[in-house]
Amino acid sequence: MRKNKNNLFNINPKYSTILAFILGLALIDDFTAAEQNAIGEWLILIGQTLITNSGLQVVIENRINNYNTNINSKELKSIYNPSIFDIDKAKELIKNINKNNSNDIDTLYKAINKLQKELDKIKKTS
Repeated sequence: MRKNKNNLFNINPKYSTILAFILGLALIDDFTAAEQNAIGEWLILIGQTLITNSGLQVVIENRINNYNTNINSKELKSIYNPSIFDIDKAKELIKNINKNNSNDIDTLYKAINKLQKELDKIKKTS
C-alpha cells in the first residue's frame, strides 16, 4: 500500500493538475450548480486544511534539514526535470547544490557555539 501511495506523489505536478482538471470536468454533468458549489467548497476546505498543515510542516522540516533549494528552481531544473520524479535522486542533487551553503552554516554554527562557551565562562567568573 505504501509503495502505491508514494507513486502517486512522484507524478509530475503538471500531470497531476491535468488529472484533477479532467476529474472536475467529469463531475460537472452529474450535479446541479448548487450541488457543484457545495461539493467544491467542501473540497476547498479540505484542501485548505491540508495546505495549511503541510505548508507549515514543510517549513519546519526544511529548516531542520537545511533544504534551501526549491525543486522548481531553474538551477535544479537545468539538471533534472523528469515526468516522474525519483525523490532520492532529487534529494541528492539538492544536497550537492546546497553543499557550499551547508558548509557555511556549519562554520557559523561552530562559531556561535564557541561564542556561547566564552559567554558562559564570563558569566561564571562574574
